[in-house]
Amino acid sequence: MKWGIMVMKLKTFFINRGILLNDFQRFGWLGACYLLVLLFTIPLKIFMLYSRPEDPGLRYAEVYARIFQFDPSQSFLHLASLILVPVLTGLLLFRYLQDSRAADMIHALPIRRETFYNTHVVTGIILLFLPLIFTALISWALVAGLGLEHINSTDIFSWLFTGLLVNLLFFISSVAVGMITGMTVLQGVLSLILLLLPSGLSLLLLHNVGIYLYGFAYDFYFLKTGSLSPLLRLTEISSSYPLQSVEIAAYLLTSIVLYLVGRYLYRRRQIEAAGNALAFDVLHPLFKYAVTFCFMLLLGSYFYQVQGSMAWTYFGYLLGSLLAYFLTEILLNKSLQVFQWRRIRDYGIYALAMLGLIGLFHYDFTGFEKRLPELGNVKSVYLDTYFYPLIHVPAVNTQAYGDIEYVEYHSPVKAMFNERKNIADIYSLHQAIAANRLDHKESFLSKHPLGYENVCLAYELENGSFIYRQYQITSSEYADRLKPIYESLEYKKLHNKILSIKLADVDLIEINAFDRNKTLRLTDAGLIAQAVAALQKDVCAETYEEIKNMDQRPPWAHVTLFLGNNYRIDQDWKKTYFNFEQWLKETGKYNQARLLPGQDFTSAIVDKNPYLNKQDTSKRPGQENLPELENKPGILKITDPEKLELCLLSYNTNSEQALYKVVFLLNNGRTFSGFISEADAPAFIKEHFGF
Repeated sequence: MKWGIMVMKLKTFFINRGILLNDFQRFGWLGACYLLVLLFTIPLKIFMLYSRPEDPGLRYAEVYARIFQFDPSQSFLHLASLILVPVLTGLLLFRYLQDSRAADMIHALPIRRETFYNTHVVTGIILLFLPLIFTALISWALVAGLGLEHINSTDIFSWLFTGLLVNLLFFISSVAVGMITGMTVLQGVLSLILLLLPSGLSLLLLHNVGIYLYGFAYDFYFLKTGSLSPLLRLTEISSSYPLQSVEIAAYLLTSIVLYLVGRYLYRRRQIEAAGNALAFDVLHPLFKYAVTFCFMLLLGSYFYQVQGSMAWTYFGYLLGSLLAYFLTEILLNKSLQVFQWRRIRDYGIYALAMLGLIGLFHYDFTGFEKRLPELGNVKSVYLDTYFYPLIHVPAVNTQAYGDIEYVEYHSPVKAMFNERKNIADIYSLHQAIAANRLDHKESFLSKHPLGYENVCLAYELENGSFIYRQYQITSSEYADRLKPIYESLEYKKLHNKILSIKLADVDLIEINAFDRNKTLRLTDAGLIAQAVAALQKDVCAETYEEIKNMDQRPPWAHVTLFLGNNYRIDQDWKKTYFNFEQWLKETGKYNQARLLPGQDFTSAIVDKNPYLNKQDTSKRPGQENLPELENKPGILKITDPEKLELCLLSYNTNSEQALYKVVFLLNNGRTFSGFISEADAPAFIKEHFGF
């Protein structure tokens, strides 16, 4: 009997039944609307897809799986409801706090403030959780009743668990924010900002630090910022990238902390705070300078990104900080009379502090830009033009070939170098970049030069730690240091899957001629082994210039290797692959694998390049007015097979500095075109145009 009395007292202390029922009567419509939206976006969508006519080309497993994902491109209404309804629930349940008369009347009741707070929180959780649970149960029953094999219970449970977790976090965040503001609209805005803050603030800080610190690995840290915000992370959740245990624990812990903070603030909140931007005066300086700082960074980043100029960046800092500082003062004081000496003085102190901070970063007070790890402590080095492969495992991409789906084996490579010579060469490259940092920094602070490329480095040290650097360099300036790295066998093995395959796994090789529906298929095991060996020999012999394809010459054909374990590898047959070319000639298959003068096309037209030193891009290659071009005075029309072959060998896709333009006329009436530089132009073209 005593235990029962204690339990009843505990329940009464924690929540109030009358307030709970009143909340359900007032806001039950919100849960009903939420349920209708969820039913429309989940079970109804399943039934609609089930009722479609059978489409043999449609991958139903993938389509059904997307229903339970949170990708905004699949169902914006689904994602928006999961985000906005919890925030709206927090706004409505505690709306009375933003009205002083309503708050005074309600708090006059003989009920503890903690009980009010707990009861509204429980109401919100029930209103949000029941629609999610009902939707999951109805979806499960529908899937079982229709006998759908493409959806399993795990998919539904994963969706339900994720929905419950993020709804709890978003709702508690909205409630906690409602305790520190006296305006409903501001509560909604600040709730969304709070959910975006970890990623948004990190991104602003990273971008602005990257402006001043040459070598700062902005892209690496940028890739990690998305997962910091639960709002952004929700849009990424899928079967291939589910919530991790650390994230689940963090979201639960954050919800508990925000619940406790909200309850603490609710007990101490004054009724008179209704209508004020902030309910506690002690938060005014923090809010004012935080908004000023963030808006300063935002406009500075914007002007730097758009204009590429430090002068515009500083203007953005000034404009952003001035606007944010005085607009915040107007909001907090509810008056336009904020341009007073005291506030102008405080802004001046803030501006001087920011100038000092910018100066410290501008002159690299930490020595970051010239700091390199000790070469002897380096275990391995990652080198590539981007950091994505170092962080993410890309999702499997399949492509049907007949009745079989082949996995495309061209996923980004995690280019970790372990050979000591390559590590030393990469280190030497890094030393040269760091030594020229002042010139490079000045160049990239003022503008982004053309023809640059990213160099992303990640040193793995013997103690297991990593050092990250990122640079933008002109490859021509460092060609002598890049050359030994690119020409190393380790680099080629990392970037050419054909060097690491097993011949026994290759079932089929398909060679598709460039710009022509012309295909050669090899199924004989002996021929496959010879073809792979020839390609491997050519790949291993490639020079730095050929790897970078500096002359931008299209390949002869595209080679696809289909492996027995349902993988496929794509490889170009470049015009420098002489071993593979010789093998095709020896086996009599050369004419079947590439475009040939006389067989596939019989003529070509050469003219002066109309794009040279011009910005006219209204006509792209392949969109020529052929009759107009054929009747143009001074053009060169070629029909000799040997001359056509020379043109085919020497043409490229770079229109910027090419002196000539060439259009090839295929036998099927189609055309393809390119450009020929002065250095590569055959003698008969130079003679015709008087060079």
